[in-house]
Amino acid sequence: MISITTSTPLIGFVDSRKGGRVENQDTCGYADTSFGLLVVVCDGMGGGPGGKLASTLAVDTIIGIVRDATATAEPKEVLKNAIQTANQVLVKRIVDNPSLRGMGTTVAALLINDYAAILAHAGDSRIYKFRGSRKVYRTTDHSVVSELVRKGTLTEEQARLSAQSNVITRALGVSPEVEVDITELAYEKGDRFMLCTDGIWGNITEKELIKIAAGTKSPGGAVESLVIRVDEQGFAAGGVHDNLTVALIETTSNSILKEKMSKRARIIITALSAVCLVSIVGNILLLTAKPEPPVRQSAPVYTENIDSLLDIKMKAERERMEKKYQQTIESLSELIKNKQIDDVSHFLEESKARQQVIGKLDSIISQLESLKNMVKGERKDKEINETLNALKALTPELQQYGISNKDMMCNNRNHDNVLELLTHNIAKGSPNDKSIGHYDAIISVLYSIRTKINK
Repeated sequence: MISITTSTPLIGFVDSRKGGRVENQDTCGYADTSFGLLVVVCDGMGGGPGGKLASTLAVDTIIGIVRDATATAEPKEVLKNAIQTANQVLVKRIVDNPSLRGMGTTVAALLINDYAAILAHAGDSRIYKFRGSRKVYRTTDHSVVSELVRKGTLTEEQARLSAQSNVITRALGVSPEVEVDITELAYEKGDRFMLCTDGIWGNITEKELIKIAAGTKSPGGAVESLVIRVDEQGFAAGGVHDNLTVALIETTSNSILKEKMSKRARIIITALSAVCLVSIVGNILLLTAKPEPPVRQSAPVYTENIDSLLDIKMKAERERMEKKYQQTIESLSELIKNKQIDDVSHFLEESKARQQVIGKLDSIISQLESLKNMVKGERKDKEINETLNALKALTPELQQYGISNKDMMCNNRNHDNVLELLTHNIAKGSPNDKSIGHYDAIISVLYSIRTKINK
């Protein structure tokens, strides 16, 4: 293993081994340039001396051109031109020496400075970006099996184990022109960029690769652990595994370039913000329109005291909901920042479902308020049945949010379930002290359930 010597504020290590092959046809090189630290990894192909020659020529040419380029040039264009020139050098060498026909090489290059990281590749040598213990970016292989993965025909793991996993669709030295994929990424302090040949990623599962490369405390330890693990696995399987090369760069500061939020992420943020705001407004309006019924008392309760308590309760609820809204947005922003879009989508769907349940509960409470003041008769009996059926239908959804049978009990009504209370004759009678108190007890239970769900 070699520690990368650089004047840039970056930490880097590289290791390359022949694995179970006679010769190591991988080549890795690095150099400080006026555009930042350049690291290049190439995996030669063609057999015999051709593979090693191709990877060596490519690395030397790319580094030489970038190092000699005018400092005022555009870094992405410089790197792209360097790789395309390396391709032309290989093609010309084959033309001059037909015995080398069939030689070529993949390429993965990282040009990183204080502004951003520029990634370029052709073939199936990869570049990963890790943050914390997670993979946040990976280049797309130019290979037959990779195309099948994109079409959904194969899984990533099936592609890795496929007999055609080494059939690539793009490489240097194959044709006069080569298309190079280039992307520019922002980074944060502690992020890691890993360049590796298929001898690394093809011999262990990606889950294990990420665990070692991103989870090992030191970048040097990560590189050492990776090559040892791949070699161990390769020799245990017969010792015919491919050459393996890995370079790992860890950043020590944030890039000047800042990560842009994707369109999908912006839509999710906006939608969830709307859901949270609706929840806040709904809670405040509900409190304003109809406060939670107080426990009926024999002693008189003065109106000014009720109004004062209501104002205090409304203020406390508003503050609670505003705090909840802010916490929700902060949690969501963290998920977006870490590119956990699937988690964000789940979060949004769960919030939407919760608000729908609360909306149904509010509708039932409103119906009960209406029934409380309705005179006895067929119309009241009919609406009681409709309300009872609505509450029965909602009960399984309430249970998904931890509402138990105990939560549905009314303590000051002999522990009757609110569903049972709606079937009592007193619920069907005209408004009087007992009838109104009966409904207040049911509504009070539903308010408590609503509060528990909305926490």
